Amino acid sequence: MKWLKHLFQTIVLLVAAGLLGWLLVANLEIGLPRHTTPSTLFTSGLIFLILISTISFGSWWLSRHGTAWLLSVFVGLTLLKLPLIAGLKIQPTSDFWNYHTLAAFSAQGLTWKQLWQQGVIGNYVLFPHALNIANGFSLAAAFGGDNYFVSQLINISCSLFDMLLIYWLVARWLSRQLGIAAALIFYCIPAYWLYGSLLNGGEPFFLTSVLLSMYALTRALVPLSTTTRTDQRLFLGLAVIATVVANMLRPIMAVWVIAVALMAAFVYSRSNWQRLQPQYRQLLLYSGVVLALFVTATNLDNWLYGIRIAPSRVETLYSLATGTDPNTHGTYSAHLQASVDHELRVAPTLNQAYPQITRHLETTLQTNLTHIKPQLGNFANQKMQNFAREDYGYDWSLYNLSHHGGALNHNWFHWAPIIVSLAVIYWQGMLVLALLSIMMGLWLQWRHHYLNTYLMMAALLFDGFTLTALPLEVQGRYHVILYLPIIMLLICGVAGVKLWWRQRQHNLTIINASNSVSKA
Repeated sequence: MKWLKHLFQTIVLLVAAGLLGWLLVANLEIGLPRHTTPSTLFTSGLIFLILISTISFGSWWLSRHGTAWLLSVFVGLTLLKLPLIAGLKIQPTSDFWNYHTLAAFSAQGLTWKQLWQQGVIGNYVLFPHALNIANGFSLAAAFGGDNYFVSQLINISCSLFDMLLIYWLVARWLSRQLGIAAALIFYCIPAYWLYGSLLNGGEPFFLTSVLLSMYALTRALVPLSTTTRTDQRLFLGLAVIATVVANMLRPIMAVWVIAVALMAAFVYSRSNWQRLQPQYRQLLLYSGVVLALFVTATNLDNWLYGIRIAPSRVETLYSLATGTDPNTHGTYSAHLQASVDHELRVAPTLNQAYPQITRHLETTLQTNLTHIKPQLGNFANQKMQNFAREDYGYDWSLYNLSHHGGALNHNWFHWAPIIVSLAVIYWQGMLVLALLSIMMGLWLQWRHHYLNTYLMMAALLFDGFTLTALPLEVQGRYHVILYLPIIMLLICGVAGVKLWWRQRQHNLTIINASNSVSKA
C-alpha cells in the first residue's frame, strides 16, 4: 500500500512540475510588451524586489502583533485601490457591459423572462455562468444602485475577503506568519490587482466562493476545540452552498471535489479510518450532495431564471469548439460566435434551437480536431501561451477605458511597459518558487514530513485546474484560479526552508556546545 501511495504522489508532483515548467516557458515565449527598454525592465525588477521585501518584513512584523493590526493593514491595503478607481474612468464593454446592463435591468424590477422576450439576454441563454455573474451583480445593484462603482466596490470587497480566508487557511495548517505572507502575496499580484479593482468580472466572486468552500469544509471536517456538532453541520451546509455557487460562476468545481476525494483516499489507512470515520462520512455526504446538484444544474438554472436555459452540454461543446479552433489558437472565435447567434435567431423556439446548435458545435469540433491533429504539439503550446498571459489586467483595463476620463486615462497607454513587465516578473517569480517547492516535495515524500499532505493537495488542485482548462477556450484571465494552488505550493516551500534553517541552527548550537564542553 505504501509503494502505491508513493507512486501516486510522485506522478502528481511530476505532472505539476511539468505543467509549471511549461507555463513558465510559455510565458517567457510571449515576451514583454513592445517598447520595453532595459531601464523599464530594471525599474520593474526593482519594484518586484521591494514587493518581496515588504511581504517578508510585513508578515514577520504583523505575526508579532495582534489581530487588530492585521485587520487594519488588510483594510488599509484594500482602500489603496480606491484612488485608482477615482482617477481611472472605466466604460465597460464586451462581457463587462453585458454583466452591468443585465444587472441594472434586473435590479430595476424586470424579470429574466421579460429580459429574454425583449432580446436583452441574447446568447447568454447558452452560457448560464454569465447569467449567474450578472445575477450576482444585480443583487448588489438592487441595494447600492446601478452605478458602475458599486460593481467595482463589490469586487474590491471580495479581494479583502480572499485575503482573510487565505490567511486563515494557511495559518490553520502551517503558521500565522506564513498565513499573512500568503495573503500579502495574493494581494500584490499586479495583473489581478488591476483586474479585480477596475473591472466587474466574475473572477473575484468565483475565487471568494472557492475559498469559502475550503474554509467551511475545513471547519466541518477538522473542527476547532470550541466547535459544536451543530456548528459542524452548519459549516458543512455552507461548504455545499459555496461550492455550488462557485460552480455556477465557473463550472470547473468538479476538479475540487475530485481532488478532495483523492486526498481522502491518499491519507486513508485503517488507523485513520478508526479515528476519522465521522469525517469520512461527512465528506461522503458533502461530495454526494454537491455532485447531485452539479448534475441538476440546468434544472436549477431554468427554475432560477424562468426561461429555458441551454443544457450544460451546449456550453461545454461551445467551449471545446472554441478551444480547438486552429485560426484563433483556442481563444475567442468571432466566427463561431456569429454562427451560433444565427442558429439561435432563426430557430422558432429555444427547444428547437438547442439540438440544432448542438449538432453544429459537434460538427465544428470534429472539423477542428481534424485540422489540429497534424500540428497538435505546436497548437497546444500556442494555447498554453495564451492561457499563461499575465497582461490581462492591463489589457482589459485599456480595452474598457473611457474616452472621457482625466489625465490618467489619456496617459494610461504609456504605462503599458512598466505595468505589464512587473506583472510578468511577479508571475514568473511565483511559478519559479512553486516549481522549487515541487522539487522539495519530490525529496520530502520519502520522509515522514508534515508538509507532504499540503504539497500533495496543492499539486492535485494545480494539475486538475490546468489540465481541464487546456482543452477549452483559453484567455489570460482564466488562469486566475491557479493563483490559489501556486500560492499554496510556494508557501509550503517557504515553510520547508524555514524548518531546515531552524534545524541547521539547532544542530550548530549543539555542536558548539559540545565543542565548548570538550575544550573545558
